[in-house]
Amino acid sequence: MKRHIQKLEFYITNVCNLACDNCNRFNDHNFRGHQLWQDYERDYEEWGRRLDVPGLVILGGEPLLNPSILDWIRGLNRCFSKNVQVLTNGTRLNRTPGLYEALADFRSDGCWANWVGVSVHNRTDLDRYLEEARTFLRGAIQEYHGRNACDHTGHPISHGADYTFVDANSVSVRLWIQDSFYPAAVHREPPTEVDGSWQPGALTVYDNDPNLAHEACGFVQWKNYHMIRGRLHKCGPCVLMAEFDEQNPLAISETDRQIMRSYQGLSAWADDKTQHKFFKRLDRVIPQCKFCPTQAQMQNTTIAARLKKTGSTGTFG
Repeated sequence: MKRHIQKLEFYITNVCNLACDNCNRFNDHNFRGHQLWQDYERDYEEWGRRLDVPGLVILGGEPLLNPSILDWIRGLNRCFSKNVQVLTNGTRLNRTPGLYEALADFRSDGCWANWVGVSVHNRTDLDRYLEEARTFLRGAIQEYHGRNACDHTGHPISHGADYTFVDANSVSVRLWIQDSFYPAAVHREPPTEVDGSWQPGALTVYDNDPNLAHEACGFVQWKNYHMIRGRLHKCGPCVLMAEFDEQNPLAISETDRQIMRSYQGLSAWADDKTQHKFFKRLDRVIPQCKFCPTQAQMQNTTIAARLKKTGSTGTFG
């Protein structure tokens, strides 16, 4: 019997063409590395035999920069027999050859195709985002505005998005205005004055009561779990912190570094006893929760999305 999980996010790249303040995957800093589908295909085939997951999301970084993105879409369709959402910053929709075909080729329950979710990080670029969606889709396009939009049959269609576009092939693009973020675990300390000049603060993480941070965690509240490098994780950012620290050493103690790197996700090939133990503890506090902000630190701030190559504010080059 398959184990039911409501939603899984498949994190496939650290690379992003934008730098957005407080990115909770730390892509506003110099973070590198793709995960190629062929390296983890067997793991996800096994997970497809073990898990029932209604909601599959591919994200990054910017997932459309992963050179194997089409393999990821088709591979997850095959392994889980479900359609997938590709969550993107929207700047690469019409710059990814074969993307439309990969989305349209699979239909869950013979009806809905794969779809794109776009996080609109710069409200001033909204018109460009909407035009990108219209250009990407094909044939007659139905447009819906509002987070509670329904189609002509009265069926909810927006998934909470601000704008929804559906074309003649049932391929859809949904756009969320998401131009403000809560604080990310990785952040800079205040600047310091050295020899009369101000120097940027060091990169670090929080040092909080893990129970308080766990209470504030949106992933916990939404029961949103993460697949990274073929393993199932309670918390994606927890795993990525350790990888980030290897590339960009954080200003933390060696004790905290050992705590950070000690977290292990669940392998698809683990025995039944190990899997049972992991799922039993899946929603509990873990020591690594201490590195994330608490509710008292959750001040929602407007972000500045910048193009990494130019540093200019805006989402399209």
